[in-house]
Amino acid sequence: MPRYRILALPTIAVAAAVSLSGCFANPLDGLVENVVQGGVEGLIENELGENVDVTLPGQDGGQLPSSWPSDVPTPPGDVVFAVASPGNWTASIVVDGQSAVDRAYAELEQAGYTLDTEANFGGFVTRSYINDTYQVSVSALPNEAEGFTIQYVIIEQGTQ
Repeated sequence: MPRYRILALPTIAVAAAVSLSGCFANPLDGLVENVVQGGVEGLIENELGENVDVTLPGQDGGQLPSSWPSDVPTPPGDVVFAVASPGNWTASIVVDGQSAVDRAYAELEQAGYTLDTEANFGGFVTRSYINDTYQVSVSALPNEAEGFTIQYVIIEQGTQ
């Protein structure tokens, strides 16, 4: 699979998460969410040529996709966006604060993941962890109103 297709999923996911992170407040919620979800899934499926599973705010109780790798420690919090396609997963999760972010990093290391790279862009911190099965990128962005938003991007080794 060409590299631009692998990078397309996280890019589309981040853009959709940012644009859809607000709460819907009108009686047409279900209709709007179904249309948006179908549109987002269709766009991603057309780009990747594969089936995807998209979770938008307020749907599925804010859960991660059923195919989310169980051996990737993931913090509890409000799932505001999630996408799964074969060998790739991404999710945006709102957590309480810096301690939850630090705990997410520590849990990955305790599960046998090795820190590969780290970057700090003035408060926006991203770390990449690897093991024999996955590459896991965890980015944390402070959100004054809600704590932190953590963005997970998981890529199965060998699908890159």
